[in-house]
Amino acid sequence: MTKTTSATLAVLLLAALAVQQQLAVPARAAITCPDVVNDMEPCLSFLQGGATFPSAACCAGVRAVYAAADSTEARRDTCECLKNAYKQINAQLGAAQALPRDCGLNLGYTITPEINCQT
Repeated sequence: MTKTTSATLAVLLLAALAVQQQLAVPARAAITCPDVVNDMEPCLSFLQGGATFPSAACCAGVRAVYAAADSTEARRDTCECLKNAYKQINAQLGAAQALPRDCGLNLGYTITPEINCQT
């Protein structure tokens, strides 16, 4: 085998391995607003003032949404979804602001109805 043929074969082998690696990595599913709403559904009673503390199911949903919003785009989409849902369910602002903390999460910002989801 010549040096050129060996080099070409090596490049093709590396390219094949790279393609195989790409195929082996599962694609990350995008978070959707219906997914967010479904995960947050157990929190309705707390958010509307019917419960003093969020339930374990509510906190599991909050953590699931937090984990799924793992990119800038996903966080923006989740923010917009929750902002719209907040208005539709007549949530109490104090409950919405307390929910992450009550479920053991530190968002690093304060939830408000006017929050800018693009920042």
